[in-house]
Amino acid sequence: MQCLDCRKDVGSQLTNEHLLACSGLTLQEYALRHHLPLDMILSTDQINQADDLSLYRKPGRSVNKLALDVLAGLEMARALKQHGEFTIVSLGIRRLEQLLWYLESLCSLGFQFRQEYTYEDSTHRVIAKNSLKIPSAWLASQIEQSSTGSFLQRLSILVAHIGEIHAGYLFIDFPESKDAIRISDHLERNFHIHLKHLDASKHENGILARCKTRTDSSCLLSLVKEYLENIPVAKDRFFGKYDQATVVKELVFDSAHFITDHPGKCANLHGGRYAMRVKVRDQIDPLTGFVVDYGHLKQTVSRKVIAKLDHQTLNYVTAGLSWRSSTELLTVYIWENLIEYLPGLTELQIFETDRSYCSYTGPKLHELQKRGQNVLLDYFSSDNLGKSGLRWLLHQDMRERLKVIG
Repeated sequence: MQCLDCRKDVGSQLTNEHLLACSGLTLQEYALRHHLPLDMILSTDQINQADDLSLYRKPGRSVNKLALDVLAGLEMARALKQHGEFTIVSLGIRRLEQLLWYLESLCSLGFQFRQEYTYEDSTHRVIAKNSLKIPSAWLASQIEQSSTGSFLQRLSILVAHIGEIHAGYLFIDFPESKDAIRISDHLERNFHIHLKHLDASKHENGILARCKTRTDSSCLLSLVKEYLENIPVAKDRFFGKYDQATVVKELVFDSAHFITDHPGKCANLHGGRYAMRVKVRDQIDPLTGFVVDYGHLKQTVSRKVIAKLDHQTLNYVTAGLSWRSSTELLTVYIWENLIEYLPGLTELQIFETDRSYCSYTGPKLHELQKRGQNVLLDYFSSDNLGKSGLRWLLHQDMRERLKVIG
């Protein structure tokens, strides 16, 4: 076999040892550089190999303070996973440098790096997994030691590991709600930075937190900038500028409605299938290759819109649609339900038929925060309803004059 980087004959097997000396790459990076499947590079004795516990050496008692902060931040992100006799921290190949930065500190605790190759029946190919690993029996006492430390350093690890930036807003999906509440309280009390808790966490006991405003996002990122800039890859994600793209997700729902005070047939209760296209525009994230994951987009729209509207009578869903559940007002209502979760939302299209649809671009999140609910939706929910100077005509002593006939 010939190494495509140095053009030397490496015998029957290409190894990480050769590549690290030749080009500094791992086998997975080599495969990606030369767009080759791992199956063509690896030999059978490199695949599905069990890690050997005896290869790990327990370190001395001296513990790096940064290591405890990194460990605490990863624990808060619930990044430490049990796998057999080991505890592991894993990241994708695009974030290998970030994983190695963790290792620089965590090796003092006994962590080691592994790139392991497994054939998976579900994908019908060899998969590489990059992890930091430590025998689980060594770790419990270290986690206990990490109960105190630098709040900002730990927060930066949390943000670097699970934080995401969308349309200038920082999102953190806390796996545990207690951590979201504690961090939010600390940021508000000590730094006047506000997090808004959204009911869209992918974790059963978690909270999806978003910086309330773009100013809050800027302040929080400025607060931890000196830490994030030291973490490879995190600097790219949170402070880099990249090309933008628009992603589109189409979902459908079935609803009934009627149009009050309408002279045509739409005054009658009738139903139909609505096809909705949700468009989100933002920078392409250099670590994911996405503007937003289609799975997250679908889950968010399904939870915040489809679950409320599907197989419902639109007029009875909200006061904003009770009078006129037109496609136009429906897009306004949906926009206001989604923008908190998808601040990069750029356009909504709703098709009543193949030939009839409404396209709407509403206010950005920061604009909606300033002005409040669209006036098109608030007439029947307004506190001013019923308070006009003409309402005296409906008072008790005028009922004879306005008596309903029939």
